[in-house]
Amino acid sequence: MLWDDMHKNDMIWPTVSEVYEYRKQVYDTVVDVIMNHPSLECEDGNGLTVNQDHPMWALFMGFEHERIHLETSSVLFREMGIDLVQRPASWPGLHPSAYNSTSTSSHPIEEVDYPSNKMIDVSGRTVSLGKPIDFPSYGWDNEYGTRTVSVPNFQASKHMITNGEFWQFVAEGGYRRKEIWCDDGWAWRSHRNLKWPFFWQAIGPQGSHEYKLRMIFEEIPMKWDWPVDVTYYESKAFCRWKSERDGLPMAKSYRLLTEAEHQVIRYQQHNLDAARTSVSADKVMVTSGVDFPNGPTGANLNMAYSSYSSVDSFPPSHTGHHDTIGNAWEWTEDHFNPLKNFEAHHVYDDFSTPCFDGKHCMIVGGSFMSTGDEASVFARFHFRPHFLQHSGFRLVTSDEDAPAMHLFPGTFSGQAAARDAAKVGLENAEQSKSNVYETDDLLSMYLGLHFPLSGSTDELKPILDHKNSPIHGLRFPQRVAELLCSLKPVRTNNRALDVGCAVGGSSFQLAKSFDHVEAFDFR
Repeated sequence: MLWDDMHKNDMIWPTVSEVYEYRKQVYDTVVDVIMNHPSLECEDGNGLTVNQDHPMWALFMGFEHERIHLETSSVLFREMGIDLVQRPASWPGLHPSAYNSTSTSSHPIEEVDYPSNKMIDVSGRTVSLGKPIDFPSYGWDNEYGTRTVSVPNFQASKHMITNGEFWQFVAEGGYRRKEIWCDDGWAWRSHRNLKWPFFWQAIGPQGSHEYKLRMIFEEIPMKWDWPVDVTYYESKAFCRWKSERDGLPMAKSYRLLTEAEHQVIRYQQHNLDAARTSVSADKVMVTSGVDFPNGPTGANLNMAYSSYSSVDSFPPSHTGHHDTIGNAWEWTEDHFNPLKNFEAHHVYDDFSTPCFDGKHCMIVGGSFMSTGDEASVFARFHFRPHFLQHSGFRLVTSDEDAPAMHLFPGTFSGQAAARDAAKVGLENAEQSKSNVYETDDLLSMYLGLHFPLSGSTDELKPILDHKNSPIHGLRFPQRVAELLCSLKPVRTNNRALDVGCAVGGSSFQLAKSFDHVEAFDFR
């Protein structure tokens, strides 16, 4: 989960030809299901309703998963050397603002190269989160459930922070000031040796602070009025720097949006309520990509373009805020969390739950690359704080913290220190016989001995019955306990004592036959 944890990728990968053949088999299988599976046949002509319980829900899950990877892959392309990528012939064009005249000055000027970004007062209100279970579109498991949040009054910047505004942070040494970064943010910045945003390409003499901008398949002159693309760590460092620069007291220092505050500036209450009952209020359900720039619901979304647009290209929301939908994802203060009554879907039960760990930030609003469910009002996506994902941020301040922050505060600092401390502890454990049983290796061995695979006797029977392995070690502690229970010894109080129980394989097995089991091991 950290930027330098690369050891997990030390594995043998299949060849390109093997991957190609496997993909072809999968593609042919899925197409056959779509074309010929009897559950998709509709004799009455009224269409088939596919809900979460229908086996064909897996098809739509696959479609939406591909949409996610389309967007994440575009970021990976953008991170590669420009000489290693080639623009596809059918790829959408850049937004027209890419071709507007650009200042030749290395020092962008407010209201000349980029618009001023005033703070707008926002009246708080109660927001209901969660997608209705019967809403007629696909949703990931974390979208379903309910939460009601009372959002107090706050202020939010008119648009997301632009490249022009962020240039001032860079020019004034923001990437050199450790004190404005959280511990993990500074460790990440140091590891990457960053001195400006990753997608800024330095040009001109060193120290001149002149840059061009890397997009997915091209490098273009810097667009000072486009939203800056940065990580959560960079966003928070900017907030601290800007708070200090504007002389704000600690209680009113700048921060990021919360998920609930995003909904307040994105939709009026009656529109948000309508979105929960009618498809017409959810843009992704009623508007195609090519219609977005021209219709009344215009937004830089759904791959209408292959780049950002200037932050004032599209009409503002009802609160006067631009790009509450599309252009760039917005980092939030909330860590990824489940709504009340959350249930993991059985087809993909580890899509959300591994990331309810306080180490993944919520991102909201979608980007120019977001399609399908990602562009929905109900979308609840997340990323690690050091990841790039066509994501920017806007400034927020308030007299009192938003309730969402009280419920789900971000814990995006101290992970590196905890990881390093754990490594030291492991090294000490390996050097001391007194705690050798606390090492990862030995714990894994014990777990593998006591609870191999799923622990199912049926799954293990072919191994246990193999003629060359009559006394195989798998489930050995459970098998000893089973043997004891089968002997039916005289029991005075139906209690069992398990000395040296380790991770409990025999203890749990004994508990199936004895009323009370005392089990202990030494440290």
